[in-house]
Amino acid sequence: MNSLNAESDSLEEKNPVAGIILAAGAASRMGRPKLLLPWKGETLIHRAARTALAAGLQPVVVVTGAAHPDILAALADLPVLVVNNPDWESGQSTSLRAGIRALPEQTRAVLFLLGDQPFVTPELIRCLVATYLQTKPVILAPFVGEKRTNPVLFDHSIFDVLCQLQGDAGARSIFDRYPPAALPWPDERLLFDVDTPEDYKRLISSQ
Repeated sequence: MNSLNAESDSLEEKNPVAGIILAAGAASRMGRPKLLLPWKGETLIHRAARTALAAGLQPVVVVTGAAHPDILAALADLPVLVVNNPDWESGQSTSLRAGIRALPEQTRAVLFLLGDQPFVTPELIRCLVATYLQTKPVILAPFVGEKRTNPVLFDHSIFDVLCQLQGDAGARSIFDRYPPAALPWPDERLLFDVDTPEDYKRLISSQ
């Protein structure tokens, strides 16, 4: 192990990075719970949670809502913390709050993930965490060319700001005040998410 890796490992022990997967919505554009759709032998939510765990995020919190019982069952074999947000219909801000409040006090940063991005990889997550540990940005996001995408990492210093959001304001609503630092990422598939039946057909055809 070289000294840079050793330093990063030491920093990671002192500054744990958690993962929060937002999985509370009703997926109205899909017409059914999209995170329970199968791909490559597992549901999309299982893949997202397994990827977060494989990358070393700790803990991994899954915030549920509309499909709570089914998502809970889909994740039964994974060591994740499932938090049901009974107020999910009041907007994404309620899920951000529920996820952050479930984190251990020592959490130094959190990576917000979406279950409908099947091309997020453990490598990307590890690169985001390593960059954060070395440079300590308030917000860090991957960019494919000029396009910002998810997942996005937030330092603990901004948790209170996130918890003050209201209604359907997601974390991106604070990007004007806190511009994300950029992690360039070469894989254009990261821009793909599954919102509609047509998107799912494209995903299936990519196997």
